[in-house]
Amino acid sequence: MRPQGGWIAAHIAHRGAHRFDDHRLPELIAQGTLMLEFTLMRGEEAPLPLIHLNQREGWRDFLSLQLDAEGRIVMAQRRGDAVHAVSLDATQERLAGGQMRLSWRWDGPGRESLLTLEALDLGTIRQQAGLAPLPLTRAEIVALAQGSGAARIGPRVDWLAIGDHLQPVGPAACFAPATPIETPDGPRPAAHLQAGDLVLTADAGPQPVLWSGRVTLPALGHLRPVKLCAPVFSRTRDLWVMPQHRVALEGPSVDFLFGLDEVLIAAGDLVDGCAALQPDRPSLLSWQGILLEDHHLLSADGCKIESLHLGRLARQPLLAATTALAPLVKDGRLPLHRKPVRKIVHGYEAKTLASARRQGLRPFVA
Repeated sequence: MRPQGGWIAAHIAHRGAHRFDDHRLPELIAQGTLMLEFTLMRGEEAPLPLIHLNQREGWRDFLSLQLDAEGRIVMAQRRGDAVHAVSLDATQERLAGGQMRLSWRWDGPGRESLLTLEALDLGTIRQQAGLAPLPLTRAEIVALAQGSGAARIGPRVDWLAIGDHLQPVGPAACFAPATPIETPDGPRPAAHLQAGDLVLTADAGPQPVLWSGRVTLPALGHLRPVKLCAPVFSRTRDLWVMPQHRVALEGPSVDFLFGLDEVLIAAGDLVDGCAALQPDRPSLLSWQGILLEDHHLLSADGCKIESLHLGRLARQPLLAATTALAPLVKDGRLPLHRKPVRKIVHGYEAKTLASARRQGLRPFVA
């Protein structure tokens, strides 16, 4: 047995199975995580199947995940006479439509089940807990990764990944562990920073690190990394960041469009196939998060990137306790970030700024 679990395999639409780990699994996987991304049409009405796995004839042994006609995400299992189900209300997400990320964590020994829906376009997270989940079998995991035979993957599912670990959800992943973060003593790799260390911020000088941690995720769909190329974004080295992580931009276009010196924009919105790339290579990548008491701008080889922004997550302690920041929640030290350090541009504003940049009205990287 491995000392600790991790991501095992994935099924990618139109590409099939991808194995992350060749370790032979036990017959019964007592705890684990199933994660997938799918698309909702605005005002979705009909039931939308996501996953159905029928291991035997009839309805005596199955696993089903779907959006039902009432706008609820429903996870249902049956094995013989044992049944488990958990559901959450997705009415708001169904009406808005867009890209969704759904995670289901099962913990057999802890008798806990957790369904989490992240609306990627809305930036919202919704959760519902259940009791006494049925652990998945090795055969079920293999079938889901293959996406054929006993398993049917819904047509709107872009990918799914399965692991034998309890994956944290929500904010925590930011940039590559080797990212050089400026400190009063010079640049240090993000992975070497610990709670209590000082980092230099562009807006408030030296600030102590409240939390530094790492999260491993499959590089699939909206979790694919963004490569910000030097010397456009940084001085001497390319930077790898999560697509939702934000970069500070300044220059004439920022001033013209927003009347501000600087704004924050997600790295994924800057992808242009030239200075900002987003490769499509299925793999597992580790990401480092740096949390400060307030939201600040860090310096990475001359590029201003944000520290971890939690917004009002501290006001949802049950949700926060399922993230990688759970130790801070337990100690009552999770900060409340009432206001971002700079205006965040997204949606139409982000598209306009990115278009201006591509057309030569390029804002200088702050």
